Amino acid sequence: MYRGLTTFTCTRCGRVFKSHDIEYHMTAFSVPQRCPECGSVRTVPFGGGEEFYKHIWEEIEQAEKAREEKQLRIEAKMKANEEEQRKKQAKKRKHQSRKQKEKMDRKREKKAAKRNKQLKAVESKKESIIILWPTFFPLGTPLRIDDE
Repeated sequence: MYRGLTTFTCTRCGRVFKSHDIEYHMTAFSVPQRCPECGSVRTVPFGGGEEFYKHIWEEIEQAEKAREEKQLRIEAKMKANEEEQRKKQAKKRKHQSRKQKEKMDRKREKKAAKRNKQLKAVESKKESIIILWPTFFPLGTPLRIDDE
């Protein structure tokens, strides 16, 4: 459940910052928020106990690692598919006329432009906090903080 804003302290760099206070698994504890300075998730609400949060930090870091590995596998698969498509197109291109080759080039340029727009949208989402557990907000809701 969302409980407003609270002050967090980073255990790595010592920075004190304000962020969203979200209930952790229906307990009195808060979900650790990412430090805006060093990017660490090892943060505690101001005055919180670090002993309990060690388990939460490990859980979050394991989930992030699994998500990164999955993303790397997806990217590798996409690269392999793109390479396969390039080989097929090169083979097909050998037997085409000049007009057909120009038409194919225009299509390829449009696809590349569309892909670049999608990458820019994904990059802008990286700066937000993502909710990972069942809360008041739906899963995957990005929350933005205006840092002081």
